[in-house]
Amino acid sequence: TSKNMIAKSKQESLKIPHTKKTKFVSFDGSIEIVSQHQRPDRFRNLEQIPKDVIRIGRGGGYSYAAPSFGKNILTQEMTSFNRILEFDAKSQTVVVESGVTLKELLKWSFRKKLLLKIQPGHPDITIGGCVAANVHGKNPHKDGTFVDVVLEIKLFHPDHGLMTLNRTQNSDIFELTCGGLGLTGIIVSVKLQLDVLLSDRMVFERTAIESMMDAVEFFKNNLDADFISSWHDGSPLKKNFGRGVGYEGIFADGFKSNKLIMPKKKALTPFSRANLPFSIWNKTTAAITYSFYRKREITGPKTYERNVFDSMFPFAGSAKSFHLFFGKNGFAEYQILVPFNKIEEFVNDVTKLIKIEKPPLIVIFMKPFHGNQKYLRYSGSGITIALDFQRSPITTKTFSKLDDIIISYG
Repeated sequence: TSKNMIAKSKQESLKIPHTKKTKFVSFDGSIEIVSQHQRPDRFRNLEQIPKDVIRIGRGGGYSYAAPSFGKNILTQEMTSFNRILEFDAKSQTVVVESGVTLKELLKWSFRKKLLLKIQPGHPDITIGGCVAANVHGKNPHKDGTFVDVVLEIKLFHPDHGLMTLNRTQNSDIFELTCGGLGLTGIIVSVKLQLDVLLSDRMVFERTAIESMMDAVEFFKNNLDADFISSWHDGSPLKKNFGRGVGYEGIFADGFKSNKLIMPKKKALTPFSRANLPFSIWNKTTAAITYSFYRKREITGPKTYERNVFDSMFPFAGSAKSFHLFFGKNGFAEYQILVPFNKIEEFVNDVTKLIKIEKPPLIVIFMKPFHGNQKYLRYSGSGITIALDFQRSPITTKTFSKLDDIIISYG
């Protein structure tokens, strides 16, 4: 369009210091764009960009969408803003720059026997990214979402400079920024509320789940757990669909070790995730794998221990191959938060759709939620259902029909 052409000509005509052209890829592999890229390492790098330049902040780049890059947009990657600035032992609060990763914060807080209680599944996600996406952790029904641990934000806006946002100062912008996908400005630093870390380990209990509705009952009986989730076979075969395993986890008593155990190998990036030229996952391999895995899980010991790092970040360790196996073509995830009073109807509709369309649905993940939906935030009370598909034309068609189902609920 003419508007995009004007934006492009402005971007190209302005001299932007310390920038380069970079290929960006969404973690799911669906979007790939070459655009302007800057990695600022001091505040003046943010200030010296001309106001006419369209920009967006970026953290680790682990979003399944592409909120941090776009055509004719300057991406300011904030990973060099990676210092821990302040700590108050009495209030158990910490101020960190937005490029500090969850892994770096856990390494630091572990030594003080403290924990940021809301942790998504990848260790290299940044704190700024957690704010922008309003991520959830291991039991969002008990702990809420990331906004619930954010006390204050320092935000840079080209027209207004450095702004302080909290629940009493610029509160409307604070609310918009938490879950605002970076649209309110560049997140520079964040003040966070930490909690006492009870142990270096978690104790998990496995439960055989026969259906998606069976998982809902499992959740209702374990809402106070520190960790709760389930996975389900996505195979359209009648005997397998929806069967899975539920996991309830609580922190163990005390510390066996004062050292944080971490994997030696690096976690996946959007590029290393796509290393395989083909997908190992398809309807057949998924059905065989999850049938075998479920049998192994429910016939093994009912309880087991796992160190705190692996408990917080399964996709950096034991489950790392899950995303890798989708190969270069990537995967597609459909995630929806269903109110408790609609869950049975939704599960019936989805089950019917999957059995008719037979898309390459690899696995389904479920978790209970509690909170208030506001602005762009993914929050509310109900059950979150994530359906992970192999990317294909049938998947695209299925997504459209899932949209129709959701719209029909009003």
